[in-house]
Amino acid sequence: MTRKSSGVDVQHAIPILIGIACGIYAFSFAVPRLVTQLTGVEGSFTAEHCTWGEDSEGESQWECKGYFTASDGSFTVHPIKAEGFFDSPPEEPVATLVSGPSADAAVRPGVANSLAGMGLGLTAFAFPAWALTAAVRDAAERRRQRRAWPAAADLPPNFGPVRIPSAETAAGTAADPAAGTAAGSSAAAGSQPPAGTTPKHHS
Repeated sequence: MTRKSSGVDVQHAIPILIGIACGIYAFSFAVPRLVTQLTGVEGSFTAEHCTWGEDSEGESQWECKGYFTASDGSFTVHPIKAEGFFDSPPEEPVATLVSGPSADAAVRPGVANSLAGMGLGLTAFAFPAWALTAAVRDAAERRRQRRAWPAAADLPPNFGPVRIPSAETAAGTAADPAAGTAAGSSAAAGSQPPAGTTPKHHS
């Protein structure tokens, strides 16, 4: 039976760690935001102070801080930061949600951004998940090879296709090791012409 190694090696450790870190980072923002959007307290955010900046495309964006007032008037959070950016400083209260009176960020409605962040996190986890699964599978395959064929124990970790003799062949060789040698000698003897004859040569 032949199985090709996946090629996962120690050199892939850094990409694996980077993928895991990016996935955790994306989920650390997306999941709390989604939970707040689904179960948070509705209210409005009023901006008091905004700072200007530019995004990666050179477009203006504003980050604002202010205060949040619950829709039922039960509590107010001040100061609080509005999560995300605005195209311009908001002059009117903005509909937002918070997790509770101790929240430090007001989240705007709309789960699309949260789901997009979770999608990015899953994408970042894709390579580490495949690589770790392949590495475990390769390790299990090498252990199986060592049990089935002791000589495979001397192979390097990422040895390519390895052909292991079948159980029948291995059993037959172990039972009568001289049989294979005798068969090979007979075949070699049969290939020689009989004594006293001259081989024919074809032009």
